Amino acid sequence: MLESLTDKELIVTDTEKAFRVLYERYWQELLRAALLRLGNFAEAEDAVQEVFISFWKNRHDIIIDTHAAAYLFGALKFCIIKKINTAAKKGIHTSLDVAALNEVVFTEAELLHFKELESVINKAVDTLPPRMKEIYELSRKEYLNIREIAEKLHLSDQTVKNNLTEALKRLKVKLSGYGFIILFL
Repeated sequence: MLESLTDKELIVTDTEKAFRVLYERYWQELLRAALLRLGNFAEAEDAVQEVFISFWKNRHDIIIDTHAAAYLFGALKFCIIKKINTAAKKGIHTSLDVAALNEVVFTEAELLHFKELESVINKAVDTLPPRMKEIYELSRKEYLNIREIAEKLHLSDQTVKNNLTEALKRLKVKLSGYGFIILFL
């Protein structure tokens, strides 16, 4: 019965069973997204749990028109950023946990879609000016912070920040038709 309700109706229902339905509806997609960005199954699970706990605690203050997906993926984005920044400050660089990927089942269609999106993102990154592309990749692929990039490239912090901001603006425009994947730029 509850499974047929919209996300908004489930939130208004305000029961543990309603929460379980919402959780079952979104946890796999959120876990996949977190795993692809964090590369560690345990950290990805923690991120998803944090998002759902925060979501349920704040459910009375959250405005959901029909679907909770936009809110949940937005919250996941900030949770992932926080985890990566915390790890970077400790000198820890995340790497893809291949064994963990085997625990998450991807359909063939999802894998094709992911590869297509990855290709589109890579092509968009390739259109950036060389220095801007280098700064973006140091930030997003090597997880260096602004200070580390500035030191590595012998630039000012502000130059790095400006280039990264501009790169993200350009990529968001080029990739605006691809939905929530933009959250992971």
